[in-house]
Amino acid sequence: MALARCETHGKPEGKKGNSYAPTPYHPVGHPDSGIVCGSARCENAGLIWLDTNERILYDQGQRLFKAPSAAVKFRLA
Repeated sequence: MALARCETHGKPEGKKGNSYAPTPYHPVGHPDSGIVCGSARCENAGLIWLDTNERILYDQGQRLFKAPSAAVKFRLA
Protein backbone atom coordinates (compact mmCIF):
# COMPACT_ATOMS: atom_id res chain seq x y z
CA MET A 1 0.00 0.00 0.00
CA ALA A 2 1.00 3.60 -0.55
CA LEU A 3 3.27 5.15 2.08
CA ALA A 4 4.32 8.74 2.80
CA ARG A 5 8.00 9.53 3.30
CA CYS A 6 9.86 12.84 3.05
CA GLU A 7 12.86 13.42 0.77
CA THR A 8 15.23 12.82 3.72
CA HIS A 9 13.79 9.42 4.67
CA GLY A 10 13.25 8.34 1.07
CA LYS A 11 12.09 5.02 -0.28
CA PRO A 12 10.54 2.71 2.33
CA GLU A 13 11.91 -0.76 2.91
CA GLY A 14 9.78 -3.40 1.20
CA LYS A 15 8.22 -5.13 4.20
CA LYS A 16 5.41 -7.69 3.88
CA GLY A 17 6.55 -8.49 0.34
CA ASN A 18 5.95 -4.96 -0.98
CA SER A 19 8.29 -3.57 -3.59
CA TYR A 20 8.13 0.18 -4.09
CA ALA A 21 8.55 2.27 -7.24
CA PRO A 22 12.05 3.74 -7.68
CA THR A 23 10.75 7.33 -7.41
CA PRO A 24 8.03 8.96 -5.29
CA TYR A 25 4.86 10.67 -6.49
CA HIS A 26 3.64 14.12 -5.45
CA PRO A 27 0.36 14.43 -3.57
CA VAL A 28 -1.94 17.19 -4.82
CA GLY A 29 -0.75 20.50 -3.33
CA HIS A 30 2.73 19.26 -2.35
CA PRO A 31 4.56 20.54 -0.32
CA ASP A 32 1.52 22.22 1.28
CA SER A 33 -0.76 19.20 0.97
CA GLY A 34 -0.84 18.37 4.68
CA ILE A 35 0.70 14.94 3.99
CA VAL A 36 3.48 14.35 6.53
CA CYS A 37 6.31 11.80 6.47
CA GLY A 38 5.34 8.51 8.12
CA SER A 39 8.76 8.03 9.75
CA ALA A 40 8.78 8.30 13.52
CA ARG A 41 9.27 11.84 14.86
CA CYS A 42 9.52 13.37 11.36
CA GLU A 43 7.29 16.32 10.47
CA ASN A 44 8.56 17.01 6.94
CA ALA A 45 6.22 17.18 3.93
CA GLY A 46 5.57 13.66 2.65
CA LEU A 47 5.91 12.28 -0.86
CA ILE A 48 3.97 9.15 -1.80
CA TRP A 49 5.66 5.85 -2.56
CA LEU A 50 3.54 3.38 -4.52
CA ASP A 51 4.00 -0.37 -4.56
CA THR A 52 4.33 -2.27 -7.83
CA ASN A 53 0.58 -2.88 -8.31
CA GLU A 54 -0.33 0.71 -7.44
CA ARG A 55 2.23 2.00 -9.92
CA ILE A 56 0.46 0.08 -12.70
CA LEU A 57 -2.86 1.63 -11.62
CA TYR A 58 -1.24 5.10 -11.60
CA ASP A 59 -0.01 4.54 -15.16
CA GLN A 60 -3.61 3.64 -16.10
CA GLY A 61 -4.88 6.95 -14.70
CA GLN A 62 -5.84 6.15 -11.11
CA ARG A 63 -4.92 8.97 -8.72
CA LEU A 64 -6.51 7.97 -5.39
CA PHE A 65 -4.61 5.45 -3.24
CA LYS A 66 -5.15 3.95 0.21
CA ALA A 67 -2.64 4.05 3.04
CA PRO A 68 -2.07 0.93 5.18
CA SER A 69 -4.70 2.29 7.57
CA ALA A 70 -8.25 3.16 6.53
CA ALA A 71 -7.80 6.50 8.33
CA VAL A 72 -6.52 8.31 5.21
CA LYS A 73 -6.22 8.17 1.42
CA PHE A 74 -3.76 9.99 -0.87
CA ARG A 75 -4.70 11.91 -4.03
CA LEU A 76 -1.77 12.24 -6.45
CA ALA A 77 -1.13 14.93 -9.03
